[in-house]
Amino acid sequence: MAAATVLALALALASATPSSADNLYDQRDKVRKSISATKAAIKDGKKEVAQRTEVLQESEQKLSVAQDELTKAQSFLNNAEEKLAQVKRSLAAAKAKDAAIAKELKKAQDELAASIARVAQGETDLAQQQRLIGTVVSTAYQQQSGLVTFALLASSTSPREIADRVQWTDTIFDSTSSEMERLRELQVQLEQAKAARTDAEAKVAEQKRQTEAQVAAVKALADQARALADEAAERRADVAAKVSKVKGLVAESRELRDEAVDELEADKAQYDRLQAQEESISAKIKAQIAKDKASGKKTQVNSKGFMRPVDAKPGSPFGLRYHPILHYWRMHWGQDFGARCGAPLYAMADGKVTQILKTANSHGLGNWTVIDYGSYKGSNIRSGYAHQSKIIVKVGQHVKRGQVVGYVGTTGLSTGCHLHLQIYKNGVRVNPINYV
Repeated sequence: MAAATVLALALALASATPSSADNLYDQRDKVRKSISATKAAIKDGKKEVAQRTEVLQESEQKLSVAQDELTKAQSFLNNAEEKLAQVKRSLAAAKAKDAAIAKELKKAQDELAASIARVAQGETDLAQQQRLIGTVVSTAYQQQSGLVTFALLASSTSPREIADRVQWTDTIFDSTSSEMERLRELQVQLEQAKAARTDAEAKVAEQKRQTEAQVAAVKALADQARALADEAAERRADVAAKVSKVKGLVAESRELRDEAVDELEADKAQYDRLQAQEESISAKIKAQIAKDKASGKKTQVNSKGFMRPVDAKPGSPFGLRYHPILHYWRMHWGQDFGARCGAPLYAMADGKVTQILKTANSHGLGNWTVIDYGSYKGSNIRSGYAHQSKIIVKVGQHVKRGQVVGYVGTTGLSTGCHLHLQIYKNGVRVNPINYV
């Protein structure tokens, strides 16, 4: 749009008279200054957007880091708890195995005790049998001679008695043979009992070895389980701290976001009310102009032009700009002048105060004054001064060119002390830079 304006000015210059060319050159310079100011405002707006974006990215990065830490801590905790569960299962199995080994050891010990008892009984029985056989053999040996049989026969009184005595002798020798066989059996049983005892002793020793190993394994597992439990508890505390940290960041971010959203919505609502009010102001000006024309009222004519309303350089120009408070692109319907607070504001020409609004009712314009300068080059021209710290005129009051009508402030929707000047041409807002 600025380029088109410059092109239009160039074409106009080509066909303009020398006297009008000077005016066109002046307009071209003003347009260039306006374009430069617009670019500067856009640059400032982009810089502010970049700064706010950087702050937001830092906040999001912190939140992302906290969430990553939380995920890692939770993963470590899950692994620790899984290992702890495995160790507990292994510990339970080890305890069950330990109980089984203890049972087998008791059985082996019982078997060993029985074997020892059997060996002792076998040795006792064998000793008794040996003594019995020794007695029988000793007696038989002492009586063993050729005269024994003869004596038995000689001393017998009858054949019957002789037969009985011979049978008795045979019985003695048969009994001796039987006791010897019993002796051999007891010896075999004793050897078997000793072998069983040896096996039982070996089994008990092996069971004791296994029991000792199992006890050591159970102790190691128990120590590992305690270490994992301590580690898991530490990680739980770490996770809880990180969860609390993340929750705090999230809550803070949400609070800031909600505050920003609420503030933005409030500012947008205020801006909407401001826009509606400005439309109402334009409508009232148009209605007053129409009423004056219909009544045939004589209109004041301004042929001298306008002076600058404040002793300050132009700032943010008329046109689209990135709003420093609302943070989106909107139409800037005036020309700003970066004056200090308290600087005097002057009437731009002879005129009459037609409207005054106070901050409470201005929806962003702050303390606001409209002055009607009458007809200028066939059009009704009026000025509006916004954000004043103080207004010193009243509605209906006539003012002279250069008269102080108020003071610079920062009331309403404003980021700092300045004058926001609006110019109404026949009730329509136009670029003020063309009138100062």
